[in-house]
Amino acid sequence: MKNVVTILLILLAIPSVAQDTFQVTGKVEDEQGKAMDLAMVVLLSASDSSIVKSVYTDQDGSFVLGQISSGDYTIEARMLSYHITRRSITVAEKDLSVPTLVIKANATAIDIAEVATEVPFVERQIDRVIVNPDALPSNAGSNALDIMEKAPGIILNSDGSLLLKGRSGVQVYINDKPSYLSGSELENYLRSLPTGSIQRIEIMENPPAEFDAAGSGGIINIVLKRNALRGFYGNFNTGYRQGSYANSNNNLNVNYNREKVGVYASVNAGLWENYQDLNINRFYSDAEGVSTSSFKQNSFINHGGKYFNVRSGIDLYPSDNTNFGGSFRLNISPTTRYTDNTSIVAQPDGALIQEVLADNDEEETFDSQAYTLYFAHYLDSLGQKISIDADLVRYQTDNDQVFNNFIYDSTGVLTYQDRINGQLPSTIDIYAVKADYRKSLGGSGMFEAGVKSAYTETDNEAIYTNTVDGVTTPDYGLSNRFLYEEMINAAYVNFSKSFEKVDFQLGLRGEATSLKGNQLGNAEQSDSSFTRDYQNLFPTFYSTWRIDSANHHLLSFSYSKRVNRPYFMDLNPFISPLDRFTFYSGNPNLLPTFSNNFSLTYTWRSMINGTFSYSNTIDGINETLEIVDEIYYSRPGNIADSQTFSFSVDGAVSVSKRWRVNFYGEYAYLTFDSPLYNQQLNASGDYQYLSLTNTFDFGKGWKGDISGIYRSDMVYSQLFLRSFGGINIGFQKALWDGKANLKCSVNDILFTRRGDGIINNLEQTEADWNSVRDTRRFALAFSFNFGKATNQKNAHRGSGSDEEQGRVR
Repeated sequence: MKNVVTILLILLAIPSVAQDTFQVTGKVEDEQGKAMDLAMVVLLSASDSSIVKSVYTDQDGSFVLGQISSGDYTIEARMLSYHITRRSITVAEKDLSVPTLVIKANATAIDIAEVATEVPFVERQIDRVIVNPDALPSNAGSNALDIMEKAPGIILNSDGSLLLKGRSGVQVYINDKPSYLSGSELENYLRSLPTGSIQRIEIMENPPAEFDAAGSGGIINIVLKRNALRGFYGNFNTGYRQGSYANSNNNLNVNYNREKVGVYASVNAGLWENYQDLNINRFYSDAEGVSTSSFKQNSFINHGGKYFNVRSGIDLYPSDNTNFGGSFRLNISPTTRYTDNTSIVAQPDGALIQEVLADNDEEETFDSQAYTLYFAHYLDSLGQKISIDADLVRYQTDNDQVFNNFIYDSTGVLTYQDRINGQLPSTIDIYAVKADYRKSLGGSGMFEAGVKSAYTETDNEAIYTNTVDGVTTPDYGLSNRFLYEEMINAAYVNFSKSFEKVDFQLGLRGEATSLKGNQLGNAEQSDSSFTRDYQNLFPTFYSTWRIDSANHHLLSFSYSKRVNRPYFMDLNPFISPLDRFTFYSGNPNLLPTFSNNFSLTYTWRSMINGTFSYSNTIDGINETLEIVDEIYYSRPGNIADSQTFSFSVDGAVSVSKRWRVNFYGEYAYLTFDSPLYNQQLNASGDYQYLSLTNTFDFGKGWKGDISGIYRSDMVYSQLFLRSFGGINIGFQKALWDGKANLKCSVNDILFTRRGDGIINNLEQTEADWNSVRDTRRFALAFSFNFGKATNQKNAHRGSGSDEEQGRVR
């Protein structure tokens, strides 16, 4: 803790030597006065033409360049197929509004490498934090999962779940629409997204009303690379990583656009493999607290697979104001999981009672297809727009399991042997449609509204047999079939307005949910079913107060009410064995989680942000752990009305022209209070989290970075999680006039990214675990941009299925 405080003090001291800074704002339009979305605005030093800062314009063509010191500059507006527009400006003791930058079309094709420029690893906007993966060479050969571990405020637990500022229930979106994935499926999919295919990652602690209310912990939106420039162009990325096992990821993006039509495709393919060396210890006692026995288990898990993803689509432009089209996404991910278990059951004095050897093999195929149709029409030149999106999504999983168990007595004699075979086919179908409307109210006002309907049906089956002494019989205790249907209807309104000193945005979303579950019976178990209906309102509010005329001091406040619906598989009452001593099951009685989230941020000179966040969660869904007759059961439950208090400091400082520092520090205090089986869960504790990223520009195309993260011990519901940390380093070299890049990196150099902890609130049992994964890896990656582009199109990016994909587990 002392070291953590010292580092924070050092980080906070860095900006104290910074000069006064200001904002430069403006707008980019074409010759017809049309706002240019995604134009690049670059600020260069007048003395040596070095790049000071760059930013992309918003959909209305506006831009904001913050943290600008007094001095003389050249500002440029750049876009492929357009002439570069330049203007000399002087920033002197106040913010500067630049007259509209008008860019003129260029009939000559432009090489796509000509507009390459610098972007920081982390950027902050009013309602989200932006992470740019390409900014760090140490991201070479990595994937979306690796990037999230480096992103500020995100914690990746050992079970693959995500926390955002200590809050669970985080929803992962892909291109503004939910992934509909969770658990191991989400983890595997994120591994299949190479860094080279990711444009940026948006972290929204309190998302606006246009997003579904799902995600009590916030939303992480992964925006994949795609462009709508005229011509034929694309990029290719390939990466290789070596730890204990080899991993490979490869990505190809191509675009071909003409005046009235555009087509695009992205292909990802690769393989991955890792391991987990897991030790679990349990110590049993009687009602008087006297030790009765112990259980110690080592599991060596080898987990790997291949993936093949295709994303393609077509955009049609019958007029300048109208576009429509469709897209298709395919994901095929076969995986294998081999586990060698050695379990020792002993007396209190350590004398052996029995030894259990188990080898568990699982082969799973996970396939998904998503079809999207859209229509978008601009009603005027001020951004008034209507759009309609419709989705059809299907997930199919087939998991074949073989569990072999061998029990030996204290003398080493085999006393029992069995084999459990399981087949677990699963299908999830999602149908969704939504419509949105947006209208400028003149000046700085904006009105938005929309409606959505989504229908989901799932069919999950578990077929188990048990073989003992060569005789195979159905296992009706484990066999099951679960059918589930859900309908969600939603509507929202959103209003925003800017005044001289204050900006605000107010939204309200209403959602009505109706669901039905049916567990089919078998020879030993009877049918059961349940239905549930509920309606809720979800308000959101944002405001920013510019305290002084120079905008050196800003105060921002946000509030949102969120819901976290159970993952579809978590509602399934299946019981699935890990071994003879450990079983997993779902819980059809799960209720949705509701949370109220508040955030207050102070911004100093557009450089340093201090944020206080508070979240109050009711009926939080977490993993619950129960011991019954020395058998360990893991199932989700509404255990914890919880509160999270957090304070974070983040910022970016240019130490010199070639050295930039991004830092993030967080202190949080969590409390959990809930009945838990035969006990009362009362848990609380604090934790600290730090991340520090240094980026260097060595000149002549050479760049590098060194980054590190640290999280202290942490209390989370029934678990006490041990601290962990990691250091990463990377280098890159630009080749062929910026058309290509070669990167190399080493992640987790000190091999300190561990997962250890203690399990509390187990009746008459003490338990802990420790694990090691394949986290120290060397990576090499190569990327290449090709083709020419000559025009820019405004492509609609949306989806009718907003929340549901994020709940596939």
